[in-house]
Amino acid sequence: MPLPVTPFMWAGAALPLLLLLYLLVRRQWPAVNASAAAALAAFVVAFMQYRAPLGLLLGEAGKGLWNSASIIAVTVTAILMYEVSREAGGFAAIQRDLTRLIPDRLLQVLALGWCFTSFLQGPSGFGVPIAVTAPLLIGIGVAPLWAVLVPLMAHAWANTFGTLALAWEALAQQTSLGADPAAYQQAALWTGTLTGLLCLLAGGLICWQYRGLAGLKRGLPAVLILGGIQAGGQLLLCRITPILCAVLPTTVALGAAFALGRLPRYARRYDETSPMFKEEGAPRAENARLSLHEALLPYYALVGISVFVLLTPPVASFLGTWKMSLSFAASATGHGFNNPAAPAYGPVAWLTHSAAFLLAASLLSGGYFARKGLIGREGARRIMANTLRKSLPASLSVALLLVMSKVMSGSGQVDVLAGGTAAAAGGLYALLAPLVGTLGAFMSSSNVSSNILFGAFQESVARMIHKDPALILAAQTSGGAIGTMFSPSKVLLGTTTAGIVGQEGAIIRRLLGIALAAALLMGLIVLAFA
Repeated sequence: MPLPVTPFMWAGAALPLLLLLYLLVRRQWPAVNASAAAALAAFVVAFMQYRAPLGLLLGEAGKGLWNSASIIAVTVTAILMYEVSREAGGFAAIQRDLTRLIPDRLLQVLALGWCFTSFLQGPSGFGVPIAVTAPLLIGIGVAPLWAVLVPLMAHAWANTFGTLALAWEALAQQTSLGADPAAYQQAALWTGTLTGLLCLLAGGLICWQYRGLAGLKRGLPAVLILGGIQAGGQLLLCRITPILCAVLPTTVALGAAFALGRLPRYARRYDETSPMFKEEGAPRAENARLSLHEALLPYYALVGISVFVLLTPPVASFLGTWKMSLSFAASATGHGFNNPAAPAYGPVAWLTHSAAFLLAASLLSGGYFARKGLIGREGARRIMANTLRKSLPASLSVALLLVMSKVMSGSGQVDVLAGGTAAAAGGLYALLAPLVGTLGAFMSSSNVSSNILFGAFQESVARMIHKDPALILAAQTSGGAIGTMFSPSKVLLGTTTAGIVGQEGAIIRRLLGIALAAALLMGLIVLAFA
């Protein structure tokens, strides 16, 4: 029996998402409370309207909890690395030397908030760039709210080919791209173009938000150079080596940002009043006892370990053989929506997971700082206590959000949302294709999950409305990249390490309009060329 796609069913499916946004953005509820209410709404809709039996609901909730485990692991280990660096005085040292190497404060924000965040997205992902960069920006005087907003905006473009092209490969596996080299190449080119445009928009937006038109004029040369390296490099490499087409350009761009700091235009301070910076300015750091390279040791270790393990096939293969997964039985709703059995659901190779790299980097750098006498027993206790205290609220919220997402997808609510949208749009569906990807990433906090959820659906719709599937699939994953900009669990990662838990709604409210405008612009481009 086909799943009925009616306005009533569509409204029910939309209810949990609308409730989540309303409670976070309008009512300013804490993320834990809003996530719990939205998850409860998803359960009620699934049981009452979508005829999902209790066994199905419990199974999907179990899948959501298991999916959340890998994100929670990143949350805990990212906070651990932050606490290690903070206890050793690393942020003071970074602030001291970064302001010396790059005197211009706007260029500092671009270097850390845009280039460094994108650089981290290349090998790691899973929210690591947000969790790591936010406290670094606070260290140079950026206000905590902006320290979360900036990397969220800036890293989104790299979410398809970042994490060593994991989202891109997921899209290829879920669709015919993997079996059609010509379509694969064409989709890669379109994806590189669309996400590259998103990269340039992010750089310009940061400058605008720094100080309006004056900030845009000041930062435009840097945006064109750094954005050209990142977006242009990705576009050149996406059809040759997708796995490295974010890693290599962002590495070059990060080096270029420091080179720009030596040019006359940026070699002097540009510190006119900006809403991004706290009124009292950056903290003083004259007494920092670490050199810049010592302060950056946790980040060197993180990137070095990640790149070595993931780009050394024998090592990656050996460590990747140890996986954990759960088994779930098949299930079906009263409307006939089926979930196949999953004997090995969501396998996670923990030894090649970002959390393992973060933990290793924390332990290595922590050991070095301890030998230098910067972290003692009391300091170690503070690190552990602060890590646990900051991790718990974020972890609970992430678990609730992923449970909501899986209950919605397992009961058919996600399919009704997408199918109803496609039916209503008709020939204009190409305009909305990026929004479908955005919805998937917003719900699951992952472009990978969005491509798994909607990749095959988008391809089917493209063929039904006689549009180029390669272009529509590029819109899917590019829209998914936009969705990671304001997904609640990634926002939570940032607010947790920035020390502003409870302000998730304010951040999502600021980013929602930006994300929707970017998705609409992308949709107009897709519609024009479809």
